[in-house]
Amino acid sequence: MPKRLTKNFMAYEFSCSCGCGYGEMAQGHMDKIQQLRDAVGEGLSITSGIRCREYNDTIDGAAERSWHIPRNGITYACDLTFAGGSRSNQRILKLATLAEQLHFKGLIIYPRRVHLDSRPGRRYRGIDRHWSWKDS
Repeated sequence: MPKRLTKNFMAYEFSCSCGCGYGEMAQGHMDKIQQLRDAVGEGLSITSGIRCREYNDTIDGAAERSWHIPRNGITYACDLTFAGGSRSNQRILKLATLAEQLHFKGLIIYPRRVHLDSRPGRRYRGIDRHWSWKDS
């Protein structure tokens, strides 16, 4: 039976794309992801969750110390977008605004997705260089 992490999210949605099975998601981070899903009121799709170091190294532009890489087996980050429907810049900004209101520590806006993390310490905010303020 697949492992349920929250009311709307299953563990396999966050698994490393290489299939290694390494790591698990931090429960506090998952609780906030569920709060975001509840605030949005529609389905969210995980585009990237746990990444083993080897898989992270294959991603162009991924940070060497990415929060997607487990620390002591626990991961504190994921990228997500709207399930199915429109992923316009207006909708991504709405998602980022709701995430800001939930006080995620790390928030990066990308075209068609948002990176959220629960890093310890100081907050981080960023906008990817490929982001356009024009609606897509």
